[in-house]
Amino acid sequence: MMEIEGIIAEKIIARTKGLIPYDINVMNRQGRVVASTDTSRVGLVHEGASRVIERREPVIVDQASTRYLTGARPGINLPIEYQGSCIGVVGITGEPQQVCDLGALLKMTAELLVEQSREKDAAQLLNAEREECLKQLVDGRLDETTAQQRVKSLQLQIRYPALCVIIQPESPHRLQQQKLDLTPALNLRVNGLFFYRQGGGLTLILEAGDKAKVDAKIAQLVELLAQPLTIGVGCRVDSLSGLALSYKTATAAMQFGRPEALGETATQYCYDSHKEKVLVSSSAQGWQLAELTKEYRALIEQDPHGTLRLTLHTLISSSADMLSCASQLDIHRNTLRYRLDRIHDITGVDYKKLDQLLRLYLGKIILD
Repeated sequence: MMEIEGIIAEKIIARTKGLIPYDINVMNRQGRVVASTDTSRVGLVHEGASRVIERREPVIVDQASTRYLTGARPGINLPIEYQGSCIGVVGITGEPQQVCDLGALLKMTAELLVEQSREKDAAQLLNAEREECLKQLVDGRLDETTAQQRVKSLQLQIRYPALCVIIQPESPHRLQQQKLDLTPALNLRVNGLFFYRQGGGLTLILEAGDKAKVDAKIAQLVELLAQPLTIGVGCRVDSLSGLALSYKTATAAMQFGRPEALGETATQYCYDSHKEKVLVSSSAQGWQLAELTKEYRALIEQDPHGTLRLTLHTLISSSADMLSCASQLDIHRNTLRYRLDRIHDITGVDYKKLDQLLRLYLGKIILD
């Protein structure tokens, strides 16, 4: 059965001592004083409070009654009730004829504070459960069926298409300290789902149907957090189980993507904008990376002004159409052929062979 707690009892004392010019006591279900304006009484047993718990009705103690009630002084003691149960007692010390009229005010104040505290606790518990559910979703620990059940039971609203945005602040410790102040502001501005990770910043799950709205929310976050940030934006997905993929792509974008400046303090890495680079760079490690990039590294070394690399880029973007490539570069076809032969001399890659051209293209994706 629920019982009045020390923290709530202290709140009752703090809130009412300025309203009532008498000593006030709060007792638990065992009749022990847990908070009082008279600190000498804290911890003592109050037999009058025990009678209130037993009868669930006010008990008035006059001077004569104190001889028969351990720890009692003249005054009135009233039950603190919550959801149909008596969870404690609140009392006013003084002559009964002077303090009894204040009893209703004291009881009402105490019960309101208990209710507010319980509602706050319930809201905090719900938020904690929601954050844990979101973490399990993006970590891939829930299958689609289980995820749908959890999301429904926690009344989480996820609109599709959706994507994950990872916000990594320069000072994660500072972000953790700001959580209490930031969370209401995030609820107001983002109007989406988010959770914190210890040392890992902030993750958001946003509706991704309108890119302009996503960009606007990220811009608001940059302004709100007001510190240097690294931001990863994942791919768009259409299911709960897909959120794990969006989170992984946001993480990979931050590690392998191409940076884009957002104002003076934030750097963004967007998976969809540089998908090929992220995919290839995250897959190629060690000797595979060296092999994929060796031809393009040779081209970089022999092309200080970037003319040959621009030619290669234009050739690839024009689907190896010589006429279109020359037109885009505004050069003669013979000049184009000379440049491509030069690329072949440096790299050994025959631009007429798609598989060889692909190696240069992959090297370019990784290194540029």
